Amino acid sequence: MDKAKERERQTRYRYLTEIQQMMFVFGEIQDPLADTTMLIEDIVRSQVIEIIVMAAAQAQRRGSRFLAAEDFIFLIRHDRTKVLRLREYLSWKDVRKKVKEREDAGDDIIDDANADKPDRVAKVNIKLSWELANAFSENLADDDSDDDDEMLDAQSDSLKRLKDADDVTRQMTRDEYVHYSECRQASFTFRKNKRFREWANMTAFLDTKLNDEIIDILGFLTFEMVSKITEMALCIKRDLDKAASAAPGAANPPKRQHGGNTSEGISLFSGPPTARTPLEVQHVQEAFRRLQRTPQPIRNFKGGLTRTRMSLI
Repeated sequence: MDKAKERERQTRYRYLTEIQQMMFVFGEIQDPLADTTMLIEDIVRSQVIEIIVMAAAQAQRRGSRFLAAEDFIFLIRHDRTKVLRLREYLSWKDVRKKVKEREDAGDDIIDDANADKPDRVAKVNIKLSWELANAFSENLADDDSDDDDEMLDAQSDSLKRLKDADDVTRQMTRDEYVHYSECRQASFTFRKNKRFREWANMTAFLDTKLNDEIIDILGFLTFEMVSKITEMALCIKRDLDKAASAAPGAANPPKRQHGGNTSEGISLFSGPPTARTPLEVQHVQEAFRRLQRTPQPIRNFKGGLTRTRMSLI
């Protein structure tokens, strides 16, 4: 019976290791609970399916059988910071692709006239059809100043994450830092395109095969989902722990005096003072509930039950 459950678990949950690594990077302990990890994978899978279905409907509205990157960006258009970071991610990915193609082709000839200038590859500017400025792209000159200001705003979140990572790794040993660096490379899609398609069961919702660019977009969005769920769950856990410790009648940790120094909660067989408890299922469930707490339009004036749309994380 246990072997059957383990086999079913391995068949259904294929990204437990990657999710554990992502959670560790976002502030969770190194070995989170298995039930918590499986719940997050279920949430991310349902979100991916919802995104695919909504993107397919968007492509059908514009009269196309094939999904494009704009169909997915349109779904997250209200989160301007995420849209800008996704456009930056796709632009630099295209830059790396072109540079690799040049290296494979052996294009190392440098023009003598431009020998003293730095070798710079122009990033691709992704135009979004629903933006008003792009409707006049033929008449108005490209103004990169606004885009640069928006990119600076979008990069502030990335800089904050880098600062948090620097604070976390400041006291790490070399082996711990190597493990942390490996966890930061965790991805749902990098060199796992076939596994990701089977995991999301895309053939049941799409008639066409998604290209690599769209798979990369879904990999970016899944990484953001795990980040938001983990950070929200950690915030909820901290609030609950603080409320439990401040509640009247809460048991205070015993004080132990040794050598004239008073320390709290320390005994001969107690764990390290910085030991932390892992996230539980209730924390993730509450985090998902809060992330889904968005105003829904009233469409059923006659009363009764109506299906509310799932909000994208």
